[in-house]
Amino acid sequence: MAGEGVHVQQVASKGLIIGEGPHWVMDRCCLLFVDIMRGEMHRLFTDTRRHQKLHVEPEGAGDSLSFVVPVKNHPDLYAVGLGRSVALVEWLETDPDAHTRKVKVTLHTVESDTPTNRFNDGKCDPRGRLWAGTMAQESAPGVLPKEKGHIFCLNNDLTLDCTMDKISLSNGLAWSHDKKTFYYIDSMAYSVDAFDYDIGTGKIGNRRQVVDFKAVGLDPDIPDGMCIDSNGDLWVACFYGAKVICIDPTTRKIKRKITMPTKNITSVCFGGHDYSTLYVTSSSLGLTPEEVKEQPAGATFAVTGLGVKGIAPDEFVVDEEVLKRKLG
Repeated sequence: MAGEGVHVQQVASKGLIIGEGPHWVMDRCCLLFVDIMRGEMHRLFTDTRRHQKLHVEPEGAGDSLSFVVPVKNHPDLYAVGLGRSVALVEWLETDPDAHTRKVKVTLHTVESDTPTNRFNDGKCDPRGRLWAGTMAQESAPGVLPKEKGHIFCLNNDLTLDCTMDKISLSNGLAWSHDKKTFYYIDSMAYSVDAFDYDIGTGKIGNRRQVVDFKAVGLDPDIPDGMCIDSNGDLWVACFYGAKVICIDPTTRKIKRKITMPTKNITSVCFGGHDYSTLYVTSSSLGLTPEEVKEQPAGATFAVTGLGVKGIAPDEFVVDEEVLKRKLG
């Protein structure tokens, strides 16, 4: 079903509304992910199966929690997308397995003129800058006002730049190994795109298409979260498509399709002791009661036997003096 030699195992319970943002933390051997609509951060220690859940209290700019990224050299500090804000949250391994906490500090709040917008995917570039995009409020999955979002880059000194506007549903982000290309998904364009990327400045330009989902017959699939493997191939979650696809960005061809046991696949990342496990999140949003009953909707999965490995994800790098002043 998933492919010869490939094994798909459910590793966390079903029922998340929008499971998203998987991020592997090697030194703790754990997988981070979120449930966006419940405002929850999840931390799964894969060796022991301990599963922690932290609900973050909203601060007035929305109660969704869209991504969680570790702050480098601060093992208990995480950058999160909370509604229209980027904030820092402290989360101790000794905390109870389920509890609620306020943010330590809100770094930036964006788009005050569109208060129903929220952040979606967020990820760090090879220089440790945090990139995150926004989207308008959905009335159903993929049904939302178009071109109301932006892509933002939170720099190492905690200044914030807007790098692109007229985004509809900001999603997957990845960077090539030579640090010269930025890959990006605006889901409502049904496309995986590439940009020239300057690691020194963080500037992007020369947008071009890698794969047009509709042109290659991936309809009604919506491209969602994305990661890159050690070969430079892109792995893309297909919302509505019950699958993950692997794209060679050089040839612009789809190399593989991995069938998943639930319909709404949201994001992917490589992890495990040697980065050979592909972790996959999913959503129960928009499914009928019958589909929710029949599928492990909203569960998190581990895919093994792919024969490829990923690379270590970048963490958020913050100037220590700036961070010290910000935290007080």
